[in-house]
Amino acid sequence: MSDKIRFAIIGCGQVGQTMGGTDVYNGIGEWHAHYLTELEDAELVAVADLKEENARALAEKFAVPSYYADIQALLARDDLDVVNVCTPSGTHGKIAVECARAGKNVIVEKPMDIRPERCAEMIAAADAAGAKLSVIFPQRFKQGTRKVKEALDAGALGKPLVGNALCRRYRTQSYYSESNWRGTWAGDGGGALMNQGIHVIDCFLHLMGEVASVAAHCGTLGHEGLEVEDTAAAVLRFKSGAIGVIEGTTCAYPDFGDRLDIHAEKGSVVLEMGKLSRWEHMDEAHRFDPATLTEATGEFIGHKFVFQDMIDAIREDRPPKVDGREGKRSVEVICAIYQSSQEGREVALA
Repeated sequence: MSDKIRFAIIGCGQVGQTMGGTDVYNGIGEWHAHYLTELEDAELVAVADLKEENARALAEKFAVPSYYADIQALLARDDLDVVNVCTPSGTHGKIAVECARAGKNVIVEKPMDIRPERCAEMIAAADAAGAKLSVIFPQRFKQGTRKVKEALDAGALGKPLVGNALCRRYRTQSYYSESNWRGTWAGDGGGALMNQGIHVIDCFLHLMGEVASVAAHCGTLGHEGLEVEDTAAAVLRFKSGAIGVIEGTTCAYPDFGDRLDIHAEKGSVVLEMGKLSRWEHMDEAHRFDPATLTEATGEFIGHKFVFQDMIDAIREDRPPKVDGREGKRSVEVICAIYQSSQEGREVALA
């Protein structure tokens, strides 16, 4: 292994909507490339896409030495340490399993996959190969989220009693209609929850604990031609006895982002897009001004922390902080929400 950890990207086209900042990047694969090239300990050595022109364009834009239209040719290389999977959601499991069986560590975009059983296959393949598997959930790496998690784990806020996870996003009709996989069960695995809401749902579960059951309603209210929901609401019972609410929509013009409220025995916290915006505590000794936390800024900046964590995990020989078992939890809960809505009953989780 060279001094730098050598990365490859699979999926160079427009997975998400065109995303822009100072530069305009055509999908999440280009954001992966952007942040990998900023890390001193990383080297992006190859990219692949089923459409060769997409792979070539990304390689040229970021001066990547090799590009492929054949994923198996990429995986046959013996000099790759990590492969980042940036393909449509419904393909994550198959590709990640192939990467692990080829002996590569894997970082997979959210959702880990669209079915819990496929997530289990990914975990099993990584375990069998001795490969590390990480899922992109950047909100966990923000200082605000980490502060709340540390306080809850230490008992400083007491036991969580009730929480709300709100994903109030906006997507145009063209966001769905101009894609051959968004808004479909086979490609997207769901709508507002599985695609957009999964970030705040992952953070919610990370902080609140294991879920016992869900009861939900889902609907398609603001868009045409979707197989999946653009709006959903669910009530969760946690194994701790706490109660939670998840609300997700892509109908909230102009877009209100994500918000997470947790009310515990000794205080309450509010996280907005992973940033701590409110901290209230009954005990003056535990009061804290969220403004003293300085979060890194930049579009998709959290991806950079996920990549660095994989680098550190390889060098320290430890699991990534958001490994496959953690990534699977949100998929299980979202699929249970869909089942509850479809069957009109409360659904228990194992």
